[in-house]
Amino acid sequence: MLVDFVFVRKSAVGFSLIELLVVLVIVGIVSAIALPNYRQHIQRGHRAEAAGALLEAQHFMARYYSAHGRYDGTAQEPGKPPELPLRLQGIPAGADLRYQLSLESTTVNAYELRAEPVGSMADDKCGTLTLNQTGLKGLADSDLSVADCWR
Repeated sequence: MLVDFVFVRKSAVGFSLIELLVVLVIVGIVSAIALPNYRQHIQRGHRAEAAGALLEAQHFMARYYSAHGRYDGTAQEPGKPPELPLRLQGIPAGADLRYQLSLESTTVNAYELRAEPVGSMADDKCGTLTLNQTGLKGLADSDLSVADCWR
């Protein structure tokens, strides 16, 4: 009886240094492209949240005008503009503010709402978002276009 012995070569276990370096280069390239895009996406979402709060504050001011006939106070107390509701003074309402809302330049028939970036959004490229009584959207301290920052 003839017995054949087959020698089976064991394959190497693990990764070679070249394979590991290739994977690290790929991860580095992907993260260099993905992280800035991800941050811009998050900032755009926070801006949209602030824009929504400005629109809600605009509705508050319209209701105030309907009730008092002016934006800068009441007939009994002219020159004393209303305070925005607490939920609209900081976005999001709570400890980790990203935008501070304020009512500026209030006259009898006009006002301007501002959403100033603070905290994690302080270095936002769009700067302060503005909205007036006619619905005109603007930027206070940015060279970018309104269309880019209000979308």
